[in-house]
Amino acid sequence: MKEIDLSFSQAAVVMPREYNSLRFIVVGAGGTGSYVAPAIARLMYELKQSRNKPVEMLIVDPDVVESGNIPRSNFCAAEVGRFKAQTLAERIALGWGLECSYAVERFDAGKHLASLTSEFRSLAVVVGCVDNHRARRDIHDAVETCRGYSSDAPRLWWVDGGNGRLSGQVLLGSSTKRSRPDKYFTGTSLCHSLPAPSLVHPDLLEAEIISRPVDVDGLSCPDRIRLGEQSLNINQRVAVEMAQMLTEMFLTGSLKRFATYFDLETGTSRSFYCTPEQIGASIPKRK
Repeated sequence: MKEIDLSFSQAAVVMPREYNSLRFIVVGAGGTGSYVAPAIARLMYELKQSRNKPVEMLIVDPDVVESGNIPRSNFCAAEVGRFKAQTLAERIALGWGLECSYAVERFDAGKHLASLTSEFRSLAVVVGCVDNHRARRDIHDAVETCRGYSSDAPRLWWVDGGNGRLSGQVLLGSSTKRSRPDKYFTGTSLCHSLPAPSLVHPDLLEAEIISRPVDVDGLSCPDRIRLGEQSLNINQRVAVEMAQMLTEMFLTGSLKRFATYFDLETGTSRSFYCTPEQIGASIPKRK
């Protein structure tokens, strides 16, 4: 007889520290970032209505919209040639009346996380929508640096979204330091910290070697989609999962998971929940 998995019912709720101001920093405004930014804007709107605390978004991306971005990114033909980050930030500011700024450059922790040191009781979430190990290493280093700013209550969280052709994962964490699984909890019902995405998947910080049957390096996004190299809907699914995690974390206070994996082809998904056992199982042993 198969055992019933009670992990979700026994999981602790993720409880971020109390804050006076909240900032979402969306790093990458491409396939996933262009969809997650407006989803976070909806969350920000609800937070402003219900919490009456300052909440803002910064979108960081140095690239411009290209015609090949149109099928799988949240841009239209009229925006070709414009900076991605600027385009999204202006849409959000005008459409929602929210504080949304942009930076047309690579993510720089010293510059883009300055509010963590300059503002009292500020909290930030880096929303990683990047597709290369160098950008993720920059985010990892930022989380590593900010570790010294707090003890049990991190001031910086990192949610990372990644995908392959038909599958993807969303990971949430706040600490790059290996700890005993029980150290992430206050009692049995509250989870105050979580292992960073780079602890759960160290390969995120390493260059990926991909073997493909055809040379796709010079192909546009539409051509990749037609070849089956990239699903047309994968980025939206990653964005939805990221936004849902953040909504449960900050709006409804009901988040009990820190990693979700899904597959569009089979229609399946699975998650790791906030229990010492599942946190311990999620972190690879040192070689």
